[in-house]
Amino acid sequence: MNIGRLAFRNIFRNKRRTAITFMSIVAASAAIIVFGGFIAFSFEGLRETTIRTQLGHLQIAKKGYFDQGAGLSESFLIADPARIERDIRQSPLVNTTTWRLTGSGLISSGETSLSARLVGIIPEREEDFTAFETIIAGTHLDQDTPEGCVIGTGLAKGLNATENTTLTILGTTLNGMINALDCNVVGIVRTASKDYDNVYVKVPLSLLQRLFDTTKVEKILVLANDTDQMPSIEKLAAQSIAGDPSLEYKSWLELAEFYRGVVNLYTSIFKLASIVLGIVIFLSIANTMSMSAFERFNEIGALRAIGQTRAGIIKMFVYEGTLIGLIGSSLGLSAGTLLAWGINLTGGITVPAPPGMSTGYTALIKLSPPAFLYSFFTALLASVLSSFYPAWLASRIDIIRALHHT
Repeated sequence: MNIGRLAFRNIFRNKRRTAITFMSIVAASAAIIVFGGFIAFSFEGLRETTIRTQLGHLQIAKKGYFDQGAGLSESFLIADPARIERDIRQSPLVNTTTWRLTGSGLISSGETSLSARLVGIIPEREEDFTAFETIIAGTHLDQDTPEGCVIGTGLAKGLNATENTTLTILGTTLNGMINALDCNVVGIVRTASKDYDNVYVKVPLSLLQRLFDTTKVEKILVLANDTDQMPSIEKLAAQSIAGDPSLEYKSWLELAEFYRGVVNLYTSIFKLASIVLGIVIFLSIANTMSMSAFERFNEIGALRAIGQTRAGIIKMFVYEGTLIGLIGSSLGLSAGTLLAWGINLTGGITVPAPPGMSTGYTALIKLSPPAFLYSFFTALLASVLSSFYPAWLASRIDIIRALHHT
């Protein structure tokens, strides 16, 4: 007896009930794919925003710099960044490199003074680091604005500053002396983080060096052509600093605590949703298989009477559950793909600004291989597991009573 062929015929005996079961599997599988694709798209957007507005793909600094916490220390500054970045900058894997000097201070307009996070940059190297900054007024810094500054929207509101407003930056030099410089607002920008916009002040590196009375920089930022090239970029950085034990590097992922937290949270939610949908599939198929076992009371008795073993009955029901899972999950993958394409073609999903973020965004559904795997194996595993109990009940049917059952 071909158990596989018999199992295939059995699942289509009651076409209506089988169709309803398949619909539940397809709906759950498609939901996993779409939700997983939404999360994958959101992760990618947050990742690129984090890399291209703050961290770069990799940072090189003095050993111990990344552990020192807040504050600027002379011992953790790099005196000759051009020498260190020379080999990295020539690599075809690298888009650009730049230098940064950061610090804290006060920024004033008239009688209003607010705390500021000061970021010194090289304007001519910043084009690829400003891809996710939205200009609200004015322009980005360039070589023709040696005493210009770009500030965040929240800080601009707090200072009542507009384009061409002159602001005073007050800071402390590395020797502990108070120093002050004026800067002219050339642009007001909005980044992804609302809190960052409330303190963000970007100035030319030379201007910030004058404020802190130094010619050194804090770190070298490396921006790769593609984030997938990170293993090669890390290897390149390791080779570049191999001869200088005073240096170390960190990848963007090691530095992006907020990103890691978001990924851990949403990954847990996705796994929980997959489990819940798996339970829905489990209950749906268990109900179908139990009804099937009840309706086939006589048939099961006849099979047992002609020599079919209990193990054979269990195997037949498990085959049925497996076939239901395979067919349903395959249909679910197709339905999820079509649904994702449909959402993308209609413009995506409008997402309001999450807590702590300055703006919302339009999310598309990224067809993510992990989501497909979760969808397929969740449906298949739930289908197989749900068939064991009905199979066990069917195998325990008394042959004489089953043959007399009407």
